[in-house]
Amino acid sequence: MKYIILLIAVAFTLEMNAQSKREFKTFDFKGNKIKYAIQLPSDYDASKTYPIAIGPSDATAKDDQSHYWRDVKDTYGWILLDFPIYKANKSEVIAFMDHIRGKYKVEGDKFHTICFSANSASIFDLVMAIPEQFHSITGMAGNPGTRNVQRLSKLKNVKVQFVVGDKDTYWMNASKDRHAKLLEAGVVSQIEIIKDGRHVLTELVGEGVLSRMNKLRMP
Repeated sequence: MKYIILLIAVAFTLEMNAQSKREFKTFDFKGNKIKYAIQLPSDYDASKTYPIAIGPSDATAKDDQSHYWRDVKDTYGWILLDFPIYKANKSEVIAFMDHIRGKYKVEGDKFHTICFSANSASIFDLVMAIPEQFHSITGMAGNPGTRNVQRLSKLKNVKVQFVVGDKDTYWMNASKDRHAKLLEAGVVSQIEIIKDGRHVLTELVGEGVLSRMNKLRMP
């Protein structure tokens, strides 16, 4: 009996150690220390290259985390970053990305990002301002505020996907419209409409979102 209990305890300890943990860190930008949070894969290997996603968050507290990977125990092979990308200027974001590049091997040397609801227009604007820094952007639900095809054409080298619930009428119609405009602009864009889905797609937190973002990775 003692042997069995010991085996169970060891197995539990190994499982807990296998879970990836979120950590708070800072980097210096023009004399200011800016906080961000990072979560590595449980089997992280510094010699390997990883897809890296930046999600909108002020990263000031444990519960302040990008919604679509909130509390995940497994990053499914991704490095996940929480950073105030929705309100940072492009110089600050580039400095942050360079900081990350100095510490981790970034797949394709480009980042993925995700946006949702009210923060989506500013994040799309940021990606359009520095498209060379990004490989993909996912709107959950989210879309660029602009319908200007010339502006949207700046995303030609960025893969775009919209994921939206069919019960979320306003955002679904806006996503359909921007998806069509992006195609007109020659941008690689796709849209997925979730049956019975509402504005906050809680059922897609974690694996649901990361598996979709995984399809946009470098070939």
